[in-house]
Amino acid sequence: MIETDILIVGGGPAGATLATYLSASHISNIILQRNLSFNKPCGGGIRLDTFDEFEIDKKIIKKNVDTIVLVFKSQRIEVDISGTPIAIVERVEFDTHLRNKAKESGTVLYEATFVSVEIFDTYVISTMKKEGKYFKIKSRYLIAADGVNSKIRRIVNGDEVYSSLTHYTDIHSKQYTNCEFHFGEEVADKYYAWAFPHADGSNIGTLAASNQNYIKRLKVNLEIDETTIILGYKIPHFKNNIFYKNRVFFVGDSASEVLPFTYEGIYYAMSSAKILADVLIENQEPSEYEKRWNKKYYKKFHTLALLQNIFLRNNFMISIMMRLYQNKYIQQQMVEFWLGKREVTVDFKFFMRVLKRLIK
Repeated sequence: MIETDILIVGGGPAGATLATYLSASHISNIILQRNLSFNKPCGGGIRLDTFDEFEIDKKIIKKNVDTIVLVFKSQRIEVDISGTPIAIVERVEFDTHLRNKAKESGTVLYEATFVSVEIFDTYVISTMKKEGKYFKIKSRYLIAADGVNSKIRRIVNGDEVYSSLTHYTDIHSKQYTNCEFHFGEEVADKYYAWAFPHADGSNIGTLAASNQNYIKRLKVNLEIDETTIILGYKIPHFKNNIFYKNRVFFVGDSASEVLPFTYEGIYYAMSSAKILADVLIENQEPSEYEKRWNKKYYKKFHTLALLQNIFLRNNFMISIMMRLYQNKYIQQQMVEFWLGKREVTVDFKFFMRVLKRLIK
């Protein structure tokens, strides 16, 4: 029987960040990662300020993006984000870097598969499998950082992460320097499609993936005739999120901590892990994790969910959104809200300000 204070299942941004902070405070912890070479399907875009906030080496940044482009049919609007730029990374390298930071701080790293968990009053016992052999780990708490397909969530909470399937593909015939967000029922339904610079070439995809017609139409719109392999992967929604149950904490994708509208997950996974780390280091009640997260992020997440439901409802509402984004003031306010620290509340006064800008 291996013993540790905290067992973290999942060595992505959430799990590795949590482990680093715990080890720095001399709280013993183990990261369990099923495949240390796993390269999660991801556009690889991260807020640049993430690197300073979490002391990450900027040498792993492949490209910097200081302009995003909003596209709806023939309309294109460029939005300056140079004040809050986006960094493009290769996910397998980024995740490995974070795990190495944790390991250097004192975290123990195992490459093995989580099998099951037994929950007791003051501890949990988890069963793992490696190369056909089983072993057990006893810990004070179990952390579910095992992503959108969280096995721990299915076992402990009896449900799954509410998610949508995306379709995506890597391309090499066209190089993008900006992050393009494509809207419209034809290519993205009530979400968005994207064309992003990638570590090697470019990456395009759509959150509307009930069938491959959406991404096929996107390729036509982008004038890409390159033959590519279309892949699929789930992305969580901010819905039915969970923070703690029966000595098990949930963080990152497994907790549904993904920003609506933009579906930014990496930064919020790491930030949520920092909140949880503080609660564990301070030996606070488990409920404090949810309280602190709600205080910091609930209003922002809830507001963006409302804005998505309003402006991405159909092509007519998307056209109104595009009209709004022609206004430089609106651009500045929304960029600060999406990528910065600013808070916005959707209420009657908010809509009156928007309408005034719209009719000017």
